[in-house]
Amino acid sequence: MPVVSQQGQRWINAEKARYYRVVLEQDLFGDWNLIACWGALHSRRGGMRVTALPSLDAGVAALDGIAKRRRQRGYVPVHPPPDPSA
Repeated sequence: MPVVSQQGQRWINAEKARYYRVVLEQDLFGDWNLIACWGALHSRRGGMRVTALPSLDAGVAALDGIAKRRRQRGYVPVHPPPDPSA
């Protein structure tokens, strides 16, 4: 399904060779989804979860909470986030 709007963040924990990426996107129906992907930097192992959200504000709050947890667990943000169309 085509994406209307998208924003996201990515973190890396170099000590544990792990990454975590979240994308907040709005689809053509106006619904907001939070997509979280995680895994090891040097292998294909990992996971993904899609969470439906009631609003953009709920999505931004969820992103803030995830960012706080990533920092607490030793992850460092990667700037800028990768281009999702690449």
